[in-house]
Amino acid sequence: MPFKIQHLQWLGGILAAAACLALGGMSLRTNLADHERYRHGGAQLARYNAVLVAANAVSAERGPSNSAMGGAAQDHAALAAALATKRADTDRMIAAAEALFAGESAATAEVQRLQADLHLKLGQGRAAVDAVVSRPADRRLGTDVAFAIEMMFAAADTAIELRDQLGRAVVADTPQIAAHVVLNNVAGKMREDAGRLGSYVVMMLTAEGPRRQNFQAKIAETQARLQDMRRFLASFAGALFKGGEVDGVFDTVNRIYFGESLPYARAVASLAAGAGPNADTFTRAYVPGMRPVEDLRVMIAERSQSTIDGLRDQASRLVLASLMLTLVVVLALAVISIVFRDGLFLPLLTARQQIIAIAHGDLTGPPVMSKVSAEVRGMFEGLDVLREQQRQRLLLEEEQRRLADQLRHLSRTDMLTGLLNRRALNELALESFGSADAEGRTLGVVLFDIDHFKAINDSQGHAAGDTVLAAIAREVGPELAPGATFARYGGEEFIVLLPDTSEAAAMALAERLRRAISRVAVPNAPQFVVTGSFGVAVRPPDAVQSWEHLVATADQRLYRAKRAGRNRTCGPEPVTVAPPLAAESAAPIALRTACGG
Repeated sequence: MPFKIQHLQWLGGILAAAACLALGGMSLRTNLADHERYRHGGAQLARYNAVLVAANAVSAERGPSNSAMGGAAQDHAALAAALATKRADTDRMIAAAEALFAGESAATAEVQRLQADLHLKLGQGRAAVDAVVSRPADRRLGTDVAFAIEMMFAAADTAIELRDQLGRAVVADTPQIAAHVVLNNVAGKMREDAGRLGSYVVMMLTAEGPRRQNFQAKIAETQARLQDMRRFLASFAGALFKGGEVDGVFDTVNRIYFGESLPYARAVASLAAGAGPNADTFTRAYVPGMRPVEDLRVMIAERSQSTIDGLRDQASRLVLASLMLTLVVVLALAVISIVFRDGLFLPLLTARQQIIAIAHGDLTGPPVMSKVSAEVRGMFEGLDVLREQQRQRLLLEEEQRRLADQLRHLSRTDMLTGLLNRRALNELALESFGSADAEGRTLGVVLFDIDHFKAINDSQGHAAGDTVLAAIAREVGPELAPGATFARYGGEEFIVLLPDTSEAAAMALAERLRRAISRVAVPNAPQFVVTGSFGVAVRPPDAVQSWEHLVATADQRLYRAKRAGRNRTCGPEPVTVAPPLAAESAAPIALRTACGG
């Protein structure tokens, strides 16, 4: 039988239909994989949230524990009963979290280890608390109370480590909600630090002598972290979660906790020994103010779960849309092949070529065919829908990669100064140590701390202090040679990592930096002269000295500079160049002063 053009039309239709099926199958498989990933990610997020609740319960148990250890003798029975009730709640929440792992491969060896460690440390912490509570109120030593609270801290740290382990699993499964996990972690950390600040106040109330000052320092450090986390959440939570509900809860946190409970804790911490309330009275007044912080964490967790559930549902709709669209295109081709013959030969060949191109990833728009029927034009419009769907999927994947890159950058950068943060510096330092050992080179560290920075914050406000820190970062950067790494080490402390340097070069750089920061002005406060105390340490080639030890050496020398009068540099030698700021501007000759012991 001679070959007819109709046969060619049928052949073209069959090939085009096959290409549509292949493309639809690829899209369907991709969307099914997305649906499964979001479903699994939702289950992981549920486990993560359950562990987050359990970690919060471990942290919250410190409240009644502190009351029981610091309460009056006549309240012993009521406080002990409240503590027992809270412990039962904690155990129930831990059991609920562990039940989500029972009988599943999700309970990895690391998760099992952390679960066992949590039970061990929680039991040890409770035993330490019970040992204090069992004594008469007048025989409870401040050191024993502090030890019991620190043991409860250890249990909370293990719960947080378990939470972080699961958070990493959620991000690995579903990177699209990495930002939600970060916000959950920060909100949980803010709740934990709010509790720890209260515990430090309790430890201070029961301590005597110099130990009170140690706890006051911890209270100040914890307060600074709380303010940082509040700023972080204020910047990103509202942007990520649209709508006013999160803003309303955040306003409540600002008003009740940061406006009432935190100032109350600071006021109690500033009282002289014996002048403040007992631990139970303080705890009863302080703990209720932490409730809005927990409400904020719960809301972020709920919104995160809702987000991943929405992504799962969207993937389900895309599965159905891909299937329906593929069937529509195939049916359209079949109808065209049956109804239209000679006049549709060229359009069908063009359609076949376009479908194959889409299947191979070519999403460029085809040339417009003006002389086609309305029905054929509809078929090409259907192909445009497929092409646009693929473009949108590619755009979504690119957006996801961009968001992941932004989150990685945020996790390594100090938001105030734009410098590397301590975590990123530690990672870079370990790499530098490996390179220095392999190539036989030195490594140097310049660690400096802004003198009397607390006076600037106290008199001019934290906004002025933040301005000073940012200005220091701008002044110091141009002084550094290529290859040097500049980071904010914490609070008002900065650090410079110097590859392949000598002690003389490191000391000279420290002096340049010391002069550079003197150029920084405190806003609206010309009476303040910004100065810094510097510590310098250099690791010789092939030295058996860790990064932590090198920083500790520089830190010791920094504090030697502090003890010697501040505004100076201390290095390996007992003598340093440290002219007063006025002398620096008036005379080129450096004044040599002792670093001090």
